[in-house]
Amino acid sequence: MILPDSETFLRDNGTKWSIEYVGNIQFTGSMGSQGLGGDKCRSSYLNGRHIWNCGDMMCGSDVAKCGFSMGPAFYGTSKVTTIDAAAHSSVSDYNFAGAWHGDPKPISPQTSYGMDTSNIASINKTTGIAYVWEITRGAPDGSHADQGAGVVAVTLGPTQPIATRIGSLLTGPDSVQMGLLAIMRAGNYIYNYNQQGPFGNILVGRVKASMAAFDASKYEYLVYSSDYTAAPTWHTGIPKSADAATYGMRTNETSGRFTCQQYGSVIWSIYFSKYMLMCSLYLNYTFFYLAAEPWGPWTAGYKVLSVSGYPGYGVSAHPAWSSKGNELYFSQGPDGPMNTFKITFKY
Repeated sequence: MILPDSETFLRDNGTKWSIEYVGNIQFTGSMGSQGLGGDKCRSSYLNGRHIWNCGDMMCGSDVAKCGFSMGPAFYGTSKVTTIDAAAHSSVSDYNFAGAWHGDPKPISPQTSYGMDTSNIASINKTTGIAYVWEITRGAPDGSHADQGAGVVAVTLGPTQPIATRIGSLLTGPDSVQMGLLAIMRAGNYIYNYNQQGPFGNILVGRVKASMAAFDASKYEYLVYSSDYTAAPTWHTGIPKSADAATYGMRTNETSGRFTCQQYGSVIWSIYFSKYMLMCSLYLNYTFFYLAAEPWGPWTAGYKVLSVSGYPGYGVSAHPAWSSKGNELYFSQGPDGPMNTFKITFKY
């Protein structure tokens, strides 16, 4: 399947493709009735179960209602807009990736940990991994201190997914972040994507889908090339954040970079028989890009949603709920209702 140029694609909205709002993400149980919500939520699929993991969450603006979690994880249901939160009445009981006992402790004025977490990708039939970026925070002035990137093993518990740290962080605070835009398994590799460096620069690193994921020395990262047709060059090791501009994926945009930032998804599109990267311009447009390989080179961006009431942030694609190959669900939303949409392609 070959799409037209991005401007023609935009004009095709309503004929060759369409998008519809299908509702907001809802939570079951007592916390759902108390308005559980917060930062982005991403979906994954592991060993036959839908998994959702989110950012900071609480019920409304009152932490006394159902507590606070810096990153809970839940099971999904048969409905893409419904998350199962019925097992507990406190969101902290759904805590997912936490600090390891050997991690640096918060130093005044910091008082607690914060954890930004990727989606989940499988390394075998029963176990997945997710990446974290750990900070210490809680200072009166709102400041935080970066600690570094880590990886957790993910398994299925009775009521929710379980994340287990195996050893220390992979890096210190001076490295690039890992997987915060998205992660994906393709073939025998786990690919992790992160926006860092110049605007629109998305890095990709990879590691064998095995216990190698817990060894920082086993990673390699794609070097950025201004030549759209150049063969990929991979450097071993996790880059320093100061060197982020040296790495990254190429697109067919005029700038060579992506027109987006923040969080997103990378999936295999059955309809296009290509990899699809979804992301957004913060609180603005939502795009997707296509590529034959997980590292690109990628097409120019195809715009599917403008701000018009649905600000782009925390985009997560949900292919596991799509019953037809030409349909794709995705959700997004910053610190409020998480809106869910369905795109239908008719090319």
